[in-house]
Amino acid sequence: MRLLRPAAPGRTGWYGSASAAAAAAVVSVVVSSLVVALLTPRVPVDSAGVFYLVAVLAISSVYGVWWGLGTSLASAVAFNFFFLPPQHTLVINSSGDWLALAAFAVTAVVTSNLAARERVATERAVRRAAEAQLGERLATLVADGSRFSDVLPLLGRQAARALGARDGDIHRGAPGPRGKAAQVVPLELSGRRLGELRLIDAPPGVVDSDEAARIGRVLAGLIMLGEERERRVQQQVESETLRRSNALTTALLRTVSHDFRSPLTAISASAEGLQFADLDEDERDLLDAITEESARLSRLVTNLLDLSRLESGAAAPAAEWFDVRDLIDAAPAETTSAEAPRIVVAYEGALPLVRADAGQLQRVLVNVLENAVKFSPTDAPVQVTARAAAGRVHVSVTDHGPGIPESDLERIFQPFFRGSAHGAPPGSGLGLAIAHGLAAANGASLTVEPAPNGGATFTLSIPAPAPVERRRA
Repeated sequence: MRLLRPAAPGRTGWYGSASAAAAAAVVSVVVSSLVVALLTPRVPVDSAGVFYLVAVLAISSVYGVWWGLGTSLASAVAFNFFFLPPQHTLVINSSGDWLALAAFAVTAVVTSNLAARERVATERAVRRAAEAQLGERLATLVADGSRFSDVLPLLGRQAARALGARDGDIHRGAPGPRGKAAQVVPLELSGRRLGELRLIDAPPGVVDSDEAARIGRVLAGLIMLGEERERRVQQQVESETLRRSNALTTALLRTVSHDFRSPLTAISASAEGLQFADLDEDERDLLDAITEESARLSRLVTNLLDLSRLESGAAAPAAEWFDVRDLIDAAPAETTSAEAPRIVVAYEGALPLVRADAGQLQRVLVNVLENAVKFSPTDAPVQVTARAAAGRVHVSVTDHGPGIPESDLERIFQPFFRGSAHGAPPGSGLGLAIAHGLAAANGASLTVEPAPNGGATFTLSIPAPAPVERRRA
């Protein structure tokens, strides 16, 4: 028979001490002896001796199996001394008395062991219920707490008191100075160390108990939950801030662009009217400057309007079938750099028809060409190459400029980004952003990569689905 260990874990105070247990055992044996003495004139001695089992059960359930066994031994001695003949001696002459005494002892051992098992099971159930309530309180703290760092001290204090310590705290990260903490419960989950629970004035050996291990796992899970909650809240705040910022930027762009449109139209019309006036050379130079700058400002306003339409989703393409070569042939004449002869075009094989908004894709190609011409040396050509591959038409524009630093590649298509290269030509930083947005609106893509011999290569990749042939009537 396997006996449970002689511990009464969790019992504190005077009633849990060894002196109290010994006194209770003696009192229970004395009371049982008095009851048997009162019953023996009317009840057989062997039957009355069963009352000693009441004392054994009581002591076992309160103080553990070893105290129960001691009580059963003391009960057997008392029963033999006071009630078995010859009385007031420890001598047993009758074999029947020996058998009764042996049966009593075995029964006492079995009942004390069963009582101790029940007591341990009850204490374990109580501890589990307390741990569940603790986990519920801790989870509520994590869910309701505004900041996880403010909740951690309370988590550590409640968990430490649940383990019988006077106080405690949670230390996150790598182990550090422990201060007054005498014992430490590691907080680990799935092999990841999240910190440690430092106990102050804890019972000896509590950190090695199953209870401490379970509470440590609960705390580790709550810490991961709290960290994930903080990350999600932070992401939500950042997303909401970015959304409001984009909405404000779009509204501002629309307002400013529309307010600029009318005066710019008036300035351009007036400048065109003055072209036929009788002006001297200085006046003619001023008129050319007005015409050039008003045209540049008009292009900026157009870019702002296009950007606001792209960000609001209002730039819906009008898809139609067309030949990409028509766009490429017309694009150099649409550039404002007046350096179209520097643009060299080459076709690699036949190009299929594509279905998209021709006007928007031509705007994409023009913006890329203007950017390439602006950053290339005056004596270096800009190469345009078109080819078909894998169901798409790829139009590449390669310049011989200073290239794009690797740190700028991910941001080159962002609005108002002008790059970090020194000596870059002036610009608004909108052309490539608008080109990228218009390409995406048509199901195409615009990418950039360093050119083999310096500079950069921008590639417009357009889907080329097979045209659906019309059925004959």
